[in-house]
Amino acid sequence: MLPLFDPQVRLALLNHVAVRLAEARPDELHAAGIAGEQLARLRQLSALDLTRLATMRDLSIGVAFDADGLSAGLRNVSLLNEAKALEAYFIRHGASWQMMKALFKIRRKVTLKRRRESGAWRPGGRIPLPDKVQRERIYRVWMSIEDPSPRVRYFRLHQAFPKLAIAVLEAVARSFEETS
Repeated sequence: MLPLFDPQVRLALLNHVAVRLAEARPDELHAAGIAGEQLARLRQLSALDLTRLATMRDLSIGVAFDADGLSAGLRNVSLLNEAKALEAYFIRHGASWQMMKALFKIRRKVTLKRRRESGAWRPGGRIPLPDKVQRERIYRVWMSIEDPSPRVRYFRLHQAFPKLAIAVLEAVARSFEETS
């Protein structure tokens, strides 16, 4: 258990416990290290008395983490950060608003706003496609990428052709798939 020493944090925690455990079952109280009569007395304290209690060092207050839950939370934060970084990458490198909507669930206006903010403006209308030989090379690379995630596939495709906008790569891949 990680001991807490900050009086403000301790006060907030004591207050939370007094409210949260009001309807708790006896086994929950026991697991938290509090007896039923202690909780009743804690709930009767005034704000000033709760503050005094929070500053007393003989009262040990600490936190314990569920290791599995913490690992899962850290993994989720990491995945979220990766998704946000990939989203920004796609915007900076010319992904169409339709692709942003499909892959990241971002509305058109949000995509256009983020493009402006990042200086990744691109002209409207149809985008010119590369010559036939280049289009075939793009499609061969597209087909060689085995990852099932479209986000990852387009990212890797752009890594192979960094001078082209992602919207161009998307148009090439779609044109070949429509004719297949």
